[in-house]
Parts: sequence; structure tokens; C-alpha cells
Amino acid sequence: MKKNSKSEESLLESLKEVLEDVKEARKLKSRKVVAEDINVCDIREKYHLTQLEFSELFGFSLRTLQQWEQGRRKPHGSARVLLKVIEYAPDVVHKVLQEIRHDNHV
Repeated sequence: MKKNSKSEESLLESLKEVLEDVKEARKLKSRKVVAEDINVCDIREKYHLTQLEFSELFGFSLRTLQQWEQGRRKPHGSARVLLKVIEYAPDVVHKVLQEIRHDNHV
């Protein structure tokens, strides 16, 4: 198996922290981040996933995803960060989620 670089390991650890924050298992230190609007539908369609597939793959509720895509709600905080990472590195997020799910079942 290929050894992760330091930057990949750092990114994986950061993603784990974000996911723990989303699950309210740990509170992250406050950071002010200015990010442009996120088009969740474009991110999902970029990877040819249905709403159900995207929500199950990345751990969002289907209803929340639908609310974002229909413009009734906007992703905030950790969800925004996670969506941006999904946009650029979905394989890394998926790997972290698999590790977390595995850890929770051990």
C-alpha cells in the first residue's frame, strides 16, 4: 500500500476534525473563512451522482441536500468547508469517511 505524504496525512487529519465537528463530537477552534457561494448541485453533478448517492456517500441528510440545491438553505460552517473539499478531492473525503465508519464499528 502506498504511503501517504505529510500533506495528505495533514489533510486527512483536518477532515477528520471537520467531520467530528459536524457530528458535534468535538468543537473546532473558531476560524473566520470567507468563501464564495457554493453550488452544491454543480458539485454533485460534477461526479454524476444522484442526490441520494451524494448524501449517502458524504454523510449529508438527503433533506438538507435538497434544501441547499433548491436554495431554501445555504451550507454554513463546517459543511461549507467539507463541500469545498469534496469539490476538489472527493476521494480523500470518501477515504476519511470509510475510516471513521470502520473505527465506529470496531
